[in-house]
Amino acid sequence: KDKRVREAFMLAIDVDAIRKVVMRDTSTPAALLISPFLFSRAGEFSRPKANPARARELLAEAGYPDGFEVGMDCPNNRYVNDEKICLAAAGMLAKAGVKVNLLAQPKAQYFAKVLKPKNETSFYLLGWTPSSMDSWNILHNLLGCDHESGRGKFNLGNYCNPELDKLADLALSEIDEEKRDEHIRRAYEIAARDVSHIPLHQQGLAWGVRDGVELSQRADNQFMLRHVRKN
Repeated sequence: KDKRVREAFMLAIDVDAIRKVVMRDTSTPAALLISPFLFSRAGEFSRPKANPARARELLAEAGYPDGFEVGMDCPNNRYVNDEKICLAAAGMLAKAGVKVNLLAQPKAQYFAKVLKPKNETSFYLLGWTPSSMDSWNILHNLLGCDHESGRGKFNLGNYCNPELDKLADLALSEIDEEKRDEHIRRAYEIAARDVSHIPLHQQGLAWGVRDGVELSQRADNQFMLRHVRKN
């Protein structure tokens, strides 16, 4: 719940190293919780570079000069190299003084554990593609905190900033594109300032196609037979 701890985690995790070693250059480090292709002003945001030394300083300032232990939940068959990503993050956090007790499970057990109503997690890996291809989905489902209204279904850390919720409502009702993008930008700015989450990367998509078959690869990685043609 201490922003300094969240920032320390952010600075301890080297997404460029994960890209090179774990993802073998098939991922793009992220500054936001949405693909830059889906928000016109995504280029105004940047992710801080990894800085383990500063991470240790922040933990000390927050009252944890010797670090602490935390559990981490991770699927091992849901995203590209998901367990390896969690293992890499755990190793990086260890260098900052945080001992991560990793629990990697098949996705059925993982989601049953971390999602509401159980919500039994302290630290977790989650991938997300908004089905609407729009930022409001992110603001409502991942960052929203008024649970009685249905917000924040996947806000597993219970992050909450009422000002962000107000901007999400404005984005939902605004029909002027420029004004709407400004509401969204301000909401993402709040989330970044609060270090609400730790964006990692956009994973690359890889499909195998045999000779004699043509298909269109969808950006959301969904497979639709109507996009397949057999020669």
